[in-house]
Amino acid sequence: MKARYLSLKPLVNWRREPHPISWKNIFGNDNPLVVEIGFGNGEYLVRRAKECPEINFVGIDREWQSVWRALRSIHKSQIPNVRILKADARWVFTRLFPPESIMETYSLFPCPWPKERHERYRLFSRKFLRQINACLAPEGIVNIVTDFYPYFCWIKEQSVDTGFSLSYEITGPGFSTKYENKWLQAGTNVFYRIELKKIVHIPPRQPDTVTMKTYRVVAFDPEKFRPDPLRGDIVVEFKDFLYDPLQERAMVRALVIEDDFVQDFWVEIKHSGNDWHIRPGEGCGWIPTVGVQKAIDQVYEACLKTCHSEASQAERGNSEDSPEEIPRFARDDGQKTPHFVRGDMTNK
Repeated sequence: MKARYLSLKPLVNWRREPHPISWKNIFGNDNPLVVEIGFGNGEYLVRRAKECPEINFVGIDREWQSVWRALRSIHKSQIPNVRILKADARWVFTRLFPPESIMETYSLFPCPWPKERHERYRLFSRKFLRQINACLAPEGIVNIVTDFYPYFCWIKEQSVDTGFSLSYEITGPGFSTKYENKWLQAGTNVFYRIELKKIVHIPPRQPDTVTMKTYRVVAFDPEKFRPDPLRGDIVVEFKDFLYDPLQERAMVRALVIEDDFVQDFWVEIKHSGNDWHIRPGEGCGWIPTVGVQKAIDQVYEACLKTCHSEASQAERGNSEDSPEEIPRFARDDGQKTPHFVRGDMTNK
């Protein structure tokens, strides 16, 4: 199989880097830093990096298809001043950039999420703009271009009390990106450009430090396993369920939404020794947040229900009355963190 991305060298493995990242170490120099949020195929990112070799560029995107295409373009252009992050921008600006370290941030045609019920997925909410502000140098700039007028108005409303002055203009094509070309072909040639200039520094919000708790249960019945979703400030949904009776391992897919941040990962229930171990699946790229812990807790509660009901109730009573005792059917394990039966959790 031939690698379409050609080289992975520009891709930053942020999970193995100390947070915040030392971009001076990553690039080998202390040049000014410019960040693109959602770079599509990477054509504009690569073009700017070529034109400005004295500036370091970081592109952020969640989609692998966008990432590998950008990596391919970077390799073909042989430009040393671009790095790529495959991650959610909201999380990146909270953890991976030091305060006042970025000269400019821009985003060309971010998804407007036009339906009202999807509004919370939009980038550039007031909270996110304050996070960007904390990472921008004094008088740093945020540039946003959109074709969707209601989204343009929404961003203007969100910019209040974010430490930015705002200016805007109606502009025509000129970026030659994937989405600009798409709108031009559809007959749209009027775009809205917002420029936000930092005038007041917003101190960075310290990210929550969550110590993940995993569990063990003595009994597990995959036929009776029905994890309950959660609603509220944190949303937890369970989508798919896989069980391998030969390896005695179950996997349940969890979708967690918290603070506009979405994580899609698997929780593993694996028979080990005399117990079944409940923990996030390895290699899923999950980030330790309160929402992930709540998903694990929900899986744990569902596993308890698969135990014999009378024994489970007795065990819960022992756990509450005598916290130091190790429950018979469940206990906190104190760890940090070929034949499948498939099920769809959304219909259960």
